[in-house]
Amino acid sequence: MTFLPFASFPRNFALVAATSALLAACSDDSQKAAPAAPPPSVTVAKIASQDIRQSARFVGQVAAIDQVDLMARVKGFLEEKAVPDGSVVKKNDLLFTIEKAQYQAALTKAKADLASAKADAALKAADEKRDRDLRDKGHLSEAAYEATLAQKQQAEASVEAAQSSLQEAELNLSYTDISAPFDGQLGKTTYSVGEVVGPTTNSLASLISLAPVYVNFSVSEAQYLNAVKTHGINPADIQPDESPDLKLVLPNGQDYNEKGKIVFIDNQVDTATGTISFRGQFDNKDIRLISGTYVTVVLEAPKTETALVVPQAAIQRDQEGAFALAITSDKKVEQRYVTLGQQEGTDFVVSKGLKEGDEVIIEGLQKVRPGVVVNPVLASKPAEKS
Repeated sequence: MTFLPFASFPRNFALVAATSALLAACSDDSQKAAPAAPPPSVTVAKIASQDIRQSARFVGQVAAIDQVDLMARVKGFLEEKAVPDGSVVKKNDLLFTIEKAQYQAALTKAKADLASAKADAALKAADEKRDRDLRDKGHLSEAAYEATLAQKQQAEASVEAAQSSLQEAELNLSYTDISAPFDGQLGKTTYSVGEVVGPTTNSLASLISLAPVYVNFSVSEAQYLNAVKTHGINPADIQPDESPDLKLVLPNGQDYNEKGKIVFIDNQVDTATGTISFRGQFDNKDIRLISGTYVTVVLEAPKTETALVVPQAAIQRDQEGAFALAITSDKKVEQRYVTLGQQEGTDFVVSKGLKEGDEVIIEGLQKVRPGVVVNPVLASKPAEKS
């Protein structure tokens, strides 16, 4: 280590001290010359009231009003498929034919049996009339007459039995033609022509009606009390023309262009799920609603009402819930926790935390924090949340 000579130390020290003083003076001048940063500019929107129609959303499923599994009611070979799978058919259109030969033969025999029974009954009726005359003249005992009368009654019963057999044969023959019980669309056929079908086999195909359709959905007890009751629904007297409108949002996110009506509300809560079953009905004129499809059901109030709305862009969330950054009278940022209702386009209905005329930040949220002073600039049009 090298030491400075004692004589040179005061000169060096004086130089260092002068330099330090000069730098300090320059720093003070720089600080005095730097202007204060202006408050950050933010875009704000004013809270205003709007006429809106309150609504509630539920998960629903489309269901055909009429749906049936087509069963073979008699046994035999499947002789014909009258229409291709997936065909749209009208009521009473022929769909399937089962081999008829054995049932035509059974019908012919039933007709013959009936004719024979009628002939025998006519013979027994003549015998009864003859023996009654003989009994009345004293030429025939009462016991003999009773025997003849019994034979007549037995023959009449045989006629009734033969008539019943004939009706059964006619029905069985008619069952060989399977027709559409209503307008609808045929599903996939289970069996091929030539296979044996009958009452114990699976259904031949399913037939569902296309329009109108039901949309079934469930409402929780809380939703029923808080939303449905306020929408003017009277479960004891459902009147489709007076019930709230139903709208649908399709699985692809598109709004369905028809409105529906509530046609049924169950009379009890499902104890397993804690929900009440609802059923809406839609005309489905464009046949877009397919049975089994899951949709979003929007239940709208019959009348509009006034409510405060806040832009979606102003809403943030943390562990305590949703909040907005409002501007105070002295242009400071203030955090306000809010209670939100339904979504209305690019806005939320707000029931608590804000009042009409309040300004909330919709752009520049990343620049500020509660307590800082800002330069609010009013938005020229409603902001959409990006």
